[in-house]
Amino acid sequence: MNGDTPRTRRGFLADSAKLAAATGLASAVGCSMADRGPTLTTTAGPKPKSFSRDSKINLAVIGLGNRWHLVFSELLEADRNLSVKAIADPRQDNVDRALKTIGEALHDKPEVYRGPEDYLKVLARDDVDAVMISVPNYLHTTMYLAAFAAGKHFYGEKPMSIAVNEANAMVEAQEKNPEITAQIGFQRRATTLYQKGIEMIRDGAVGRILDCRGAWDTPGGPMGTVKSGPRIWFGRRKFSGDWMLDQACHTWDVFNWVAGKLPIAASGIGYKDVYTDIDPGRDVTDLYYAHLEYPEFHVDYEHSWICPYNDQYPGDRDGLFSGVFERVGGSEGGIALERGKLFFRDKKKQPVQYIEGTFEPGWTRESIVSFMHALRNHAPVASGARNGRDATLVALMVRKAVDERRRVTMKEITG
Repeated sequence: MNGDTPRTRRGFLADSAKLAAATGLASAVGCSMADRGPTLTTTAGPKPKSFSRDSKINLAVIGLGNRWHLVFSELLEADRNLSVKAIADPRQDNVDRALKTIGEALHDKPEVYRGPEDYLKVLARDDVDAVMISVPNYLHTTMYLAAFAAGKHFYGEKPMSIAVNEANAMVEAQEKNPEITAQIGFQRRATTLYQKGIEMIRDGAVGRILDCRGAWDTPGGPMGTVKSGPRIWFGRRKFSGDWMLDQACHTWDVFNWVAGKLPIAASGIGYKDVYTDIDPGRDVTDLYYAHLEYPEFHVDYEHSWICPYNDQYPGDRDGLFSGVFERVGGSEGGIALERGKLFFRDKKKQPVQYIEGTFEPGWTRESIVSFMHALRNHAPVASGARNGRDATLVALMVRKAVDERRRVTMKEITG
């Protein structure tokens, strides 16, 4: 449903006792976007289907926007022993495009669902084994918990949750449904680029960790303005959670991974008025800086949607002003995780390209490959509810620090 507006998408949130009974949610409608969010309950669903390495997997898709089409193309590269039984999206153009794509690729004619509670009907189908979910951020936890309650494996996009209680409920739901394969789309977790780099860091390749940096600096103007049509939800905190959750959650997840624990505190400063001249209703933080305090090291991070376009570096995400990266420096050297490259403080040593590859394009593919491997081999997922929760907690801490322009501790977020 990445192609729909927040008003239409709200139809996918049911406001009745039927939803509570079907999904085990105490409240999922009209929830506060405060840091804690609504109180949620979870349930143990029916036992999910188990697969052999060569059995056909019956899929359903909830949300048929642009993101799903990328995921589906990578899914076909990873595993074609599939059948799509049902699709759900309120927009007819999304449905038409998906039916054409699925028909051409798999010769399937899935049943179509468009109604306000129809995603529950999809999850209730006996012929659906696993679900691919690509919806706006504020719907993630609602639908993921419903999938757990229905006994369905699922691949869902990040951020897993945009409130503390949501994130805790996801961990609880996974614990109650241990046989469900639930992968959250933190693609870095599934890439050999990052897996190898973090393994090297833990093995002492950079020495004592001292200097960590991250950035998500993007040229070309922001997503989610009034001119963005269906993608306007990116520019509304109520629906996206703000950039700390929508994009930067990837970086928080990486440094949590490096540290093996949560940060103690964060400080920050930012600006919400960068694009209010073209979109007065926009309330996301299009430029901010954050400082994270982990027990053993600190991280400096910047996030910007105001980078000037630089055509000298077409297609280069690390241009003069722009760049998306996570880098770990220490007493002996540093690793640019997004480039698979090790650098040394000793100028006599040449940098080492320990893995060939850069930021794109293989990350989604590796994430999907790992999900299908987990499904077919009863293996752990690359990214699940626990690291998804931790990324949300850090994002909320940073958001509060930026909003209030002060140092905020993790204890303030977790209570």
